[in-house]
Amino acid sequence: MASRKQAGRSDQSSAGKERRRSGPTNALSLLKSFIESGNYVPGMVLPTERALAQKLGVGRPAIRESIKALTILDVLESRRGDGTYLKSLEGIRVGWPATIDLSARGFNALDLLEVRKMIEPRAAKLAALRATEPHLRRIEAQRLKVHQARTWADISEHDLLLHTAIIDAAANPVLSALNSALTRLLRRSREISGARAPDRNRMIESHARIVDAILKGEGEEAERAMLDHLHQVGLDLISDRKR
Repeated sequence: MASRKQAGRSDQSSAGKERRRSGPTNALSLLKSFIESGNYVPGMVLPTERALAQKLGVGRPAIRESIKALTILDVLESRRGDGTYLKSLEGIRVGWPATIDLSARGFNALDLLEVRKMIEPRAAKLAALRATEPHLRRIEAQRLKVHQARTWADISEHDLLLHTAIIDAAANPVLSALNSALTRLLRRSREISGARAPDRNRMIESHARIVDAILKGEGEEAERAMLDHLHQVGLDLISDRKR
């Protein structure tokens, strides 16, 4: 009886481990490897969710979440009724973390990142075109405070204030109100990425690029710089690096 119970516990433990291995984290790693080893080039269509699940030996929900994550990270593009296409290989080659961790919290933060990518690059472009001198002084002051901060709590707070200053410089009250409504989630997102040891030097460099473009009134460059910055934020969010 005892041996059967022990065997049952062992089977349950093995099943639990298998379920964990078949979750979104493992599925994303497998999907990334599948794309890299499959001679895919941008514009090519991937197999269906069902086919990918069978090929990779994971559940369809995990495949669906992995496709969503890679779409937010600009690697894939899903076209309704047409399939999932490879958009760019750069997103999984440049800066990709050695190990990843896609917890439920991570996916919530990626959902928020998707919204940020809809808003902040355009806001940076508008800020470059519309910012007044007080706006520019506020933006530069917060960039400097991020650079000078020594604790992650201070870095994340001034990072939030810097991005808020850029959005306010776009001179659209509705946009500023929307950003204010997202503040609680934005702070939580920074707590998650901060726990995963983001590359501070890269953050400082990307902030400098964004702010420099805004100060020079270069809207297109400000938009590109913000997109690149948010892509790195996404990589930090899925990273399994620990502080």
